[in-house]
Amino acid sequence: MRIDKPNPKQVEFLTATERYVAFGGARGGGKSWSVRTKAVLLCCKHPGIKVLIVRRTYPELMSNHIEILRRDCKEMAKYNEKDKILRFVNGSIIKFMYCDSDRDLMNFQGQEYHIIFLDEATQLSEHQMREISAILRSGANDGFPRRMYFTCNPGGQGHQYIKRLFIDKNY
Repeated sequence: MRIDKPNPKQVEFLTATERYVAFGGARGGGKSWSVRTKAVLLCCKHPGIKVLIVRRTYPELMSNHIEILRRDCKEMAKYNEKDKILRFVNGSIIKFMYCDSDRDLMNFQGQEYHIIFLDEATQLSEHQMREISAILRSGANDGFPRRMYFTCNPGGQGHQYIKRLFIDKNY
């Protein structure tokens, strides 16, 4: 996989190690590229980790992540269409899921991930973001820190929640 040179905001996102990180901005700012790149770098560096990438709809996942990663990672990972998992040769995985409505939250129950990316998080509701963040855990005491990354554009149903957490810092 060839990695293009990141812009300064992307570098900040790619090097962030806090438990919760938000990357906001206008369309075309490279947020989805940053999600894909960070997910792959983490999977390559840490064998056996489980990464989840979530968007509101499956077509968004296909066009923004799955198709691109299948092409770019074909030498190091294999995509399972049925399970929506990109499996790396070192045992790491990237799972792709969507949350278009609260009904979709049932699909997240019982799962555990080391890393979760909510791409275009402000399209999700506060309730949906909180429910998905509950699977940022692992029964394994593997020492790998759990992290959650939010990318977002201004507006959307989750805008006030993201603003309260990351701008107003009102937890």
